[in-house]
Amino acid sequence: MTIQQDLEFQNWGRTVQETPRYTCVPKNVADIQKTVRFAKQAGLAVRCAGYRHSWSPIFSRKGEVLISLLPLDTATELPNIAALPLHDGRPNDLETIELLDGPARPGGKRLVRVGCATTNERLRRWCVEHNKVTLPFNIIMVEITCGGSNGPICHGAGIKHQTLSDLVRAIEYIDANGELRKITDQDSDFLKAAGGAFGLMGIVTHLTIEFDAMTYAEMRPYKLPVIQTIPPPPGFPEDKIPKALRPKKPLTDEQKRKAQEDFEKHANEDYYSEWFWFPYADECWINCWNNTTDDSDVEDWPGPFAIFLSFLQQFTLNVLQYNKVLTEVVNQTKIAEAAVTLLSRFAMLNMPSVDDGAKPIKTHLINALHFQRAIQNVRVRDVEVEMPLIPQRTNPTKVDYTLVQQAWWDAILKCYEHSDKCPQRFPLEMRIMGGSNVILAPQFGNKLGTCSIEILTLQNAVDIWQPYAQEVVDVWMSYKDHEGKRIKTRPHWAKEWVEYTVDGKPWFDKLKNEDFKDEIPDFKRILARIGEKHGWTLEDLKSRFSNDLFDRLVFDDVHVEKKKKLPEANGNAGLDGKNGNKN
Repeated sequence: MTIQQDLEFQNWGRTVQETPRYTCVPKNVADIQKTVRFAKQAGLAVRCAGYRHSWSPIFSRKGEVLISLLPLDTATELPNIAALPLHDGRPNDLETIELLDGPARPGGKRLVRVGCATTNERLRRWCVEHNKVTLPFNIIMVEITCGGSNGPICHGAGIKHQTLSDLVRAIEYIDANGELRKITDQDSDFLKAAGGAFGLMGIVTHLTIEFDAMTYAEMRPYKLPVIQTIPPPPGFPEDKIPKALRPKKPLTDEQKRKAQEDFEKHANEDYYSEWFWFPYADECWINCWNNTTDDSDVEDWPGPFAIFLSFLQQFTLNVLQYNKVLTEVVNQTKIAEAAVTLLSRFAMLNMPSVDDGAKPIKTHLINALHFQRAIQNVRVRDVEVEMPLIPQRTNPTKVDYTLVQQAWWDAILKCYEHSDKCPQRFPLEMRIMGGSNVILAPQFGNKLGTCSIEILTLQNAVDIWQPYAQEVVDVWMSYKDHEGKRIKTRPHWAKEWVEYTVDGKPWFDKLKNEDFKDEIPDFKRILARIGEKHGWTLEDLKSRFSNDLFDRLVFDDVHVEKKKKLPEANGNAGLDGKNGNKN
């Protein structure tokens, strides 16, 4: 195990910076046990990190212990070559993937035991190579660990799909006493809390996840004028539509009807559904597709050349965005809109599309989920919310997409309102997905489904980003249902939200006192029941696995007598604190 002392930590999005007292890079379960037992003895807390993609402050505190599930150079250095078709090395104990034997599950589903440090890229390759099972959905990035996508309750797309945490059927973790424990779906109530617990229950070592039988995506991505992709909602004033997005000839009623019908069909029926709009582009990219069990004419997509080209493009863009001279020229000469428009056109040119009547791109489903590669190489900022889908007035079983369309167009209008400085320099993205049974999921309780919508920008806009993003948040959080009640829109826990407000008050307060008012106590009650079975208490969790954010959000009523931390001279008892030492 590699251990470094007082090594500065930065997350990928550059929103969190701390200096843990110890940074440990374990290679097996025993290393994690050793680390937790040392932390208990030393009176320190332990948090984990993988690729460090969370923007919110969910990592280790200053002066505590950080476990890095990845080698430090892999986690921190750019360019990152993980997506390139190179040999990925023999997995250690925390990177293993195992198809489990056992009785058949409904629909041909199988259980797969996955190490917490397993990356999406390693898992993708394994699924394609064995061609038996696949994750039914996932995030786009391949540069993320399975533990990293499980803890903060990440998700994919498609109205039939819940969160990744909803797929968990067993969890192996190191508890506050350094003991290896396991929770299975025989205790389904336990998994509702433990399946998405932010590392607060302990250090997860392995997850058993329910995979689908392998199927194949038939992708038909296409580009369409913005006005016809996700139509403005009923009653939306036409004069509010930016001139650049208005059609040369006004749309006929039939064209409007068809645009609405196509959008709702994608949202309601497709296996996978997402939409991209790059700032100031006159077209959107529509990536909605279905799957098949027919494996004829399946291709390994994207191919090696396309992946390498994507790697070069992403890395080049990242280099350019950190060029201070170029950024200053863009800002001072007031050509931000032109520069961002050019970037958007370039991005749209590189998005795949299939013409009407042409053969679809047919590939392993998991390849389609990860259609963009090497995007680790462009650092961005990201605000995402999960909006519950609301029922139609006349039919409570069907979705009314009016607010979804409103959210999409409100974000576009905000982008044009600020075209002088262009704080949004990366896409507006939207996915339709299901709800969740995981208690602290922002999709929890969304019976008809969820609209996951987000705005992104490049790091070179960081100084003007937050005020702009706040304006978008203000609009997105204002929507009401047909009864005049504000809908329960909540942030993606791993994205930016801590620094934002709702109705002029910290967003944190709304989440704590309103949106998760019942869920947080339920979460703690279930954790306490698990602790009774496994020999630990909520006080132990707060002492061993929490941080400042979770002390306030979850453990504010859990009182712990602070244990005096070991002094610097002997505070590394049980660990070798020499920089770079390997045990």
